[in-house]
Amino acid sequence: MADLTLAEAKKEIGPLRKQLNKWADAYYSKDAPKVEDNVYDKKYNRLVELETQFPQLITPDSITQKVGGQIDSEFTKVDHPIPMLSMGDVFSKGELREFDQRIQKLVGHPVAYNVELKIDGLSISLEYTNGRLVRASTRGNGEVGEDVTRNARYIKDIPQTLPEPLTTEVRGECYMGKEAFAKLNKERDEKGKSVFANPRNAAAGSLRQLDARITKRRDLSTFIYTWVNPPEKITGQHQAIDEMHRLGFHTNQTGQKLSNLDDIFAFIDKYTAKRDSLTYGIDGIVLKVDDLSIEQSLGNTVKVPRWEIAYKFPPEEQETVVHDIKWTVGRTGVVTPTAVMDPVKLAGTTVSRAVLHNPDLLKEKDVRIGDTVKLHKAGDIIPEISEVVLSKRPKDSVPYKIPTTCPSCGQKLVHLEGEVALRCINPSCPAQVEEQITHFASRPAMDIDGLGPKIVRQLISNNLVHNVADLYHLTADDLSKLDHFKDKSINNLLTAINNSKSNSVELLLTGLGIDHVGAKAARLIARKFKNMEKIMNADVQEVASIATIGMTIAESLTTYFAQPEVIKLVEELKESGLNMDYLGEDEPEEIKDNYFKDKTVVLTGTLEHYTRSEFSKKLQSLGAKVTGSVSHNTDYVIYGKNAGSKYTKAGNLGVPRLTEEEAIAHIE
Repeated sequence: MADLTLAEAKKEIGPLRKQLNKWADAYYSKDAPKVEDNVYDKKYNRLVELETQFPQLITPDSITQKVGGQIDSEFTKVDHPIPMLSMGDVFSKGELREFDQRIQKLVGHPVAYNVELKIDGLSISLEYTNGRLVRASTRGNGEVGEDVTRNARYIKDIPQTLPEPLTTEVRGECYMGKEAFAKLNKERDEKGKSVFANPRNAAAGSLRQLDARITKRRDLSTFIYTWVNPPEKITGQHQAIDEMHRLGFHTNQTGQKLSNLDDIFAFIDKYTAKRDSLTYGIDGIVLKVDDLSIEQSLGNTVKVPRWEIAYKFPPEEQETVVHDIKWTVGRTGVVTPTAVMDPVKLAGTTVSRAVLHNPDLLKEKDVRIGDTVKLHKAGDIIPEISEVVLSKRPKDSVPYKIPTTCPSCGQKLVHLEGEVALRCINPSCPAQVEEQITHFASRPAMDIDGLGPKIVRQLISNNLVHNVADLYHLTADDLSKLDHFKDKSINNLLTAINNSKSNSVELLLTGLGIDHVGAKAARLIARKFKNMEKIMNADVQEVASIATIGMTIAESLTTYFAQPEVIKLVEELKESGLNMDYLGEDEPEEIKDNYFKDKTVVLTGTLEHYTRSEFSKKLQSLGAKVTGSVSHNTDYVIYGKNAGSKYTKAGNLGVPRLTEEEAIAHIE
C-alpha cells in the first residue's frame, strides 16, 4: 500500500464503506447482487487494509465488524446464542500456507485439517428436540437470523425426525443445484421477470419466501457440515460429518482429513478442474482444523473463526468482443436481448452468445457494439457479461439504442407495469405465433407428433397458419408445399393433428399457453370444472379455491378468457371438433389436512400393527402416495423390524425415517 496520510485514508474509507454497504444490502437482504464476488472482495480487502493501517478509523458499524446482512424482513427473528460467523477468505495457495503457519505457531505443532468443498449457498441452522425438527433459521447478521421452519419442511433432504431422540443443533448450507437454477431462470425469463444472478441468490430468494408453497416448487437442497453441540464421543470435524451422515443429514462426502499442504493443494487442483462437472455450485475450498478441542482453544475474532479459512477460486473469465445485440420474441411477447460475440472457451464449453435478459440490465451494464467485455458463467451454467472493459472501448463508441418496435412484426413495444421486460402485445406477431404453436403441439400440451419448430416455421412462412386453430384446417395439398414433405410425412402429421382432437381438455388448456397455468394446474382446473365452458365462465374466487391454485393463477386464467379474441379462438377450435370435456378421473373427496397428505411414503421391514396392504390403504386414504422405492422425492420411510436396504438408502439420501409406532401416532 502506498503511503497515505490519515486524512487521505479517511477520505477514501467513507465512500468505500458506503459502496460496500450498498452491495451487501443487495446481496444479503434483497438476494440481488450488483457485482461479482471478486469485485466485492477486492473493495472489501482494500477497506481491511486501510483499517489495519489506521485502526483509529475503525467504527462499530463498519462492514468489517459485521457478519452477513441486516435483518429487515417479515420473518420471525431468531437469536443465535452461539453466533453463526462467516469465514475469512484467501485467494492464493501462498496465503493458505501463511494460514497454516499461523495455526502451527498458535498451537505449537502441525495440525490436520478437514478439507471440504465451499458450497455456493446460504447458511442454515437446524434445531432438534427429542429427535424432531423444531426450528430452522438463516444466519442473518450472525447473531439474529430469520425463522424459516415452514419452508425448510419442504426441503426433501432435511430430516424431520432423527433415528435417535437427540436435542441438538446442526448447521450447513442451503443451495440450489445447477439444473434447478437454470430451469428457474428460464421460467422467470419467459415470464418477463428478473432472473437470479447465481444459484446462491436463487437459493436465498427461494428459502426466504413468506409463501412456503413457492419454496416447495424451487427444489432446494442442503449440505450439513457443522455440529454446534456434538456428543462427547465426537472429537473431530471429519468424524462429526460421518456421524451426521449416519443420522440422516445430507452431507458432502467429498471432504478429506489432510495434514500435508501438498495433499491439500492436490485436493484444490482436483476440484478446481472438476467444479464444472459437479451438479451443484462451489466457489472454493474450506480448511477447518479437524481437532475440535484445538478449534475451541483457538476461538474467534470479532467476525471470523481463527480455525478455518476459505480458499476462493479465482473467477473464470474470458475477454471477448461484442459484434451485435439481437432481440428475440418469446411466446408471451417478451423481447429479450442477446449479445453476439467472438467465440471463447469458458468453463469447458465454447461460448459466443450471452443473454442480457432485459433493457434495464443492458443499460446498467452499458454494453455497446464493439465493446470488449468480460464473460463468465453464472452458476457455472449460464454465460453472462460481468463488465465492460472500458479501457478497450472504441473512441467512436456510442450508447446502444434500445429498440422501440418488435423485431418480428414491427409494432410498438410496451413496458408493462411491474415488469422489467419489453413486450410485443400484437397477438398476430409471427415470432409469438411460432412459439405459441410450437408450445401448443409440444408433448406436455396437445402432443402433436412431428410438429416441431422447423415445421411450424415453414407453415407460417407459407402463410398456412396464423394461430393454433388453423392447424385443424390444414390439408394434404397445404402440407405438400413444405420442404421434404411427401405422402408418408403428410399423412403422419395430418393423423397426429386429427388424433389430438380427442385429447382431454386439460391438454388443450395447457396448450393455450396461459401465463402461470402449467400442465399440473391445468389438470386440477379441468378436474374441478369438467369442461371448457365452465372453465371460461369461472370467476377468480372459484378458481383460487382449488387446492394449490392461488390468486396468481386464478387472475391470469380469468383475465385470459375475458379477451374477445380468445373466446373466438376457443369457439373455432370447438367447431373443428376438438374435445372440450375432462376425460380423467373425477375429483376425489377433499381430504382434511394431516401429517401424510400429499406426501410420498415408502414402507419397509416387518410391521406389527398392520399388514403392509392395510397400512398402504390407510396412508392412501389420508392422501399419501405409497411407492416401493426410495428416492429424493420420498418424504418419509416408515420402517418395522429387520428393515434393510430401503432404510439405509433413506439415511444416505436424508429422507426422514419413522418407526411404525411414530407413524401411527400421526394417524390416530
